[in-house]
Formats: sequence, C-alpha cells, structure tokens
Amino acid sequence: MDIIKNEIYFHYKNKKSYIVLDFGKIQENDEWVKAVIYKEYNKDKKEKYIRTFSEFSEKFLERNVKSV
Repeated sequence: MDIIKNEIYFHYKNKKSYIVLDFGKIQENDEWVKAVIYKEYNKDKKEKYIRTFSEFSEKFLERNVKSV
C-alpha cells in the first residue's frame, strides 16, 4: 500500500479514521526504519502516534477501500 501524507485511513479493528501527518524514522530491532506519524481524524484530538510503515500498512485500510 502506498501511504500518502494528509490522506485518511481507517484502523482495521476500531474503524476510527486517522490522518497521516508526516513521515520519520523509528528504531526497530536496533535498526532505523521508515515510520508514519498520524493522529485521529478529529480536530479536538491532538495526540500523535507513530508506527513503522509495515505495521501501518497491516493495520490500516485506505479510506476508499471497503472491508470485505
């Protein structure tokens, strides 16, 4: 999955909407890997989260994709 900045994605489990804010690096097993910085798509929520690209791809669905 291509992950795009400022796009909205749905969490596969809680079905909430999240927006990708930026990209960065996170350490995983003593190695720096690409990461996604995101927050819940709600203007009142300010808390930010970070996951590796691979984990984000596994746990989030693109906005225009319907779950089966």
